[in-house]
Amino acid sequence: LVIYYTVFILTIVMKGCFVGSGSEGLQQIEICNCIIKLINKIPSECNILYIGTATYDLPGPKYNQTKRFIEIGCNIIEIKCSNINNYNEYSNMKENCEIADAIIISGGNTLYAIDAWIKVGLVVHLKEAANRGVVLTGGSAGAICWFDSGHSDSDDPETYKIAMLQAAAEAEAEININNNTKNTNQV
Repeated sequence: LVIYYTVFILTIVMKGCFVGSGSEGLQQIEICNCIIKLINKIPSECNILYIGTATYDLPGPKYNQTKRFIEIGCNIIEIKCSNINNYNEYSNMKENCEIADAIIISGGNTLYAIDAWIKVGLVVHLKEAANRGVVLTGGSAGAICWFDSGHSDSDDPETYKIAMLQAAAEAEAEININNNTKNTNQV
C-alpha cells in the first residue's frame, strides 16, 4: 500500500502509511511490514525516527508505537520536543531527520505538536526528510500533521496536556503497585 498525496505544507509528492489510531494502528504487524516494504531495506538496516511530541514524549506511547519495529530489529531514534526550554533534548533533530528511513509521529494532540515543532525549528527538517523520500507515518495526530488540513479535537493543548500527564502518572503508579504486590510475601 503506497499512498501518494500532493501536500501544500510539504509541496512534494510523499510516500507514507497512515492509520486511524496511532497507538493501536502502529502495534499491528501488517502496518509495520507495510512501512518496511516502503523503506525497501532489511529491518536491521532501517532507522525509524520516533517523534512523540503529540503525547508529550511519554515513554508508554513510544513503546506501543515502536515495539513491532524493535521486534524485527530496526534501530529506533527519537526527537523530543515537549520541553522547548531544554535545547539539549532537540539539538539532534537535524541529524536524526537526515539518517531516518521512516518517521513515526505519535497520535495525540496535533496542535500542541505542530506548535512545538515550529518553535524548535523541526518543521524544516521534516520537509527535507519528506523531499528525500523518507517514509512518513503515524496515526491520528501522526497522520493529520503531514497534511495542510484535517479534523482534530486538540483545540486546547494545555487542557489535553494536563489530562495526558495525569493519566500517565496514574498508569505508572498502578504499575509500581502491581510490581510491589508481586514481590511481597503474602500469607
